[in-house]
Amino acid sequence: MRMHRLVAFAVMAACMMAGTAFAADPLAGKIQARYDSMSGMKGEFTQVLTHKESGTKEQRKGVLYFKKPLLVRWETKSPVKELLVVTPKEIWNAFPDEDLAYKYASDLTNDSRSLVRVVTGQSRLEQDFYIENKGEDNGLTKLLAYPKEPTQALTEAVFWVDLSSNLIKRFRIIDFYGNENDITFTSQEVDPRLADSLFTYTPPKGMKVEDRSKGGSGGVKKPLMQ
Repeated sequence: MRMHRLVAFAVMAACMMAGTAFAADPLAGKIQARYDSMSGMKGEFTQVLTHKESGTKEQRKGVLYFKKPLLVRWETKSPVKELLVVTPKEIWNAFPDEDLAYKYASDLTNDSRSLVRVVTGQSRLEQDFYIENKGEDNGLTKLLAYPKEPTQALTEAVFWVDLSSNLIKRFRIIDFYGNENDITFTSQEVDPRLADSLFTYTPPKGMKVEDRSKGGSGGVKKPLMQ
């Protein structure tokens, strides 16, 4: 579940919906305005990954940093350390406990339906998804999102929105096999000062690096962050 764990990515910042809209739902304008006004976000999260076939669950904790237009640092701190850094030039996925890092080409995020773009608001949800408002759910508003052209990595998404702030507090991504990636933000800071150094990565001396950047999407056995 290595790449699946990542979809992580905490879907960032609870999904910076910059440049997107939730179809014709009345909530769309408020969410749109909120995220359009942001330059970035920091969010601490808990993540539960559920593997449908085996029924196993894995809980993780970490922090996500996002800076527009598409700089991402997704850092899992427990139970196992893992780092994902996304920039316009390259993508790094590092596993410090294994002394192993993977380097990928940035064009893995070019598809508007890629998980990276969906969770950071670079995807045009009103063009690529059907949105359904399910109303109040434990104090948050629940929105279902169905891709018009599903991919293996994304067949359904669920967002829980806090109407007092118009921020997305929780989201769940479901893949073709029914595996779930459920992320809840335990804290969110809008427009924090984020150093550029957060979005750079250099493998430590002695770490094994598998460079798959020259193979484009063919360098990855499974879609990024699946």
